[in-house]
Amino acid sequence: ALHGKLTLVDLAGSERAADTLDASRQSRTEGADINRSLLCLKECIRALDMGSSHVPFRGSKLTHILRDSFTAADSRTAMLVHLSP
Repeated sequence: ALHGKLTLVDLAGSERAADTLDASRQSRTEGADINRSLLCLKECIRALDMGSSHVPFRGSKLTHILRDSFTAADSRTAMLVHLSP
């Protein structure tokens, strides 16, 4: 049986502190949350690459949701990123 899963995650927002100086408190908080999620994702990918016995998937909701996409034996994961200056 073939099984598939598609997870779409939108991390759009102003992640740079310089971009959020004039923004509302909510915008700054959202930017900080995005940065925290990306940092946790980086740490999980690093731990998996190094073969660590502990991978910190509980560090953020993002990594907790994506856990099975990284740990399933026959999984394939692709990340599409759009960056603008």
